[in-house]
Amino acid sequence: MKKSLLALAVLGAFAASAHAQSSVTVYGSFDGGVRYVNNVNAAGDDRTSVSSNGTFNSNRLGFRGVEDLGGGLNARFTLESGFNTGTGAFDNAANNIFNRTAAVGIGGAWGGIDLGRQYSVSFKTIGAYDPFNYKYTGIIPLAAAAAGSGATSIGGTRFNNDIQYTGTFGPATIRAEYALGETTGSNSNGSAVAVGGTFATGPFSVGGAYTQKKPNVGTAAAPNFQDNNQWTIGGAYKIAALRVAGGYIREKQEFAAAADTTVKNGWIGASYNFTPAFELSGAWYQTKTNVAVLGDGKRDLFIFGAIYSLSKRTNIYADIDYARLSGTSRLINPATGASQDRQTGFSVGLNHLF
Repeated sequence: MKKSLLALAVLGAFAASAHAQSSVTVYGSFDGGVRYVNNVNAAGDDRTSVSSNGTFNSNRLGFRGVEDLGGGLNARFTLESGFNTGTGAFDNAANNIFNRTAAVGIGGAWGGIDLGRQYSVSFKTIGAYDPFNYKYTGIIPLAAAAAGSGATSIGGTRFNNDIQYTGTFGPATIRAEYALGETTGSNSNGSAVAVGGTFATGPFSVGGAYTQKKPNVGTAAAPNFQDNNQWTIGGAYKIAALRVAGGYIREKQEFAAAADTTVKNGWIGASYNFTPAFELSGAWYQTKTNVAVLGDGKRDLFIFGAIYSLSKRTNIYADIDYARLSGTSRLINPATGASQDRQTGFSVGLNHLF
């Protein structure tokens, strides 16, 4: 009997050790609120809505796992899905279950390599100098403006089929990626390469990234792969309760039909924690668009937001935003010629992290 009890104790110790070396975490964000926007179309109509993919913080349900392989190595994975608050549906028209992230990798003291669908180097770099830290992503243009393989050739946030390296060495973080185009007969068509880095020391941080990709600007039946390049630079300064951040993005997409498109984003803003629970933020974001055959367009966005934390995981938020539109960025009604050159929005809601 004693020998049997001893054997069970040893087996239990091994099981506890194995469990400690491997873990899976369930996490997410659930954002529910009400948003009002005027001039949502060329007719000048307004809209009040609850249904969204997250006004303040993007809705997500994720699974993150890590296993200690010994010798300083670890294996890890991330699966992350987005959803709509109002309907419970997926947040993408294709109904891809893990549309936000689906990546697996290995890491150690030398850094880490991850493979799959994941946030781009451009996206991860820009986040370090966004005054709103990628909040209100449906209003503020930066998350969508980061290089990636999105619905259009400009912007995109994430890359599919991506091999990405990340290494942190003291105050410096270095990133590089190669997203395979998986196009028969060509290694460059549909692919992307990028490098980026962030340096943070004391209250200062600076960063920059360069991305070169070759998306299909034609159709599936008649593909037309053309060069696209994007670069970004910015920085932030934080002292006590005050944080100031600003940056710039420039992206150019070439077209064979002399319709090259250039998009420039510039911004500056600040946030201040009046108390550990109460924060106010404000920023200005400008987007300039030039399409060779159409002309120039410009959007100036001014946004002010307030957050009150009810706990470490739950906060209430409110924002007011005002956009001025000019040139080709205006909402124009082709039938009447009427156009909208300004738009105002209000949001209030509750965000819970888990």
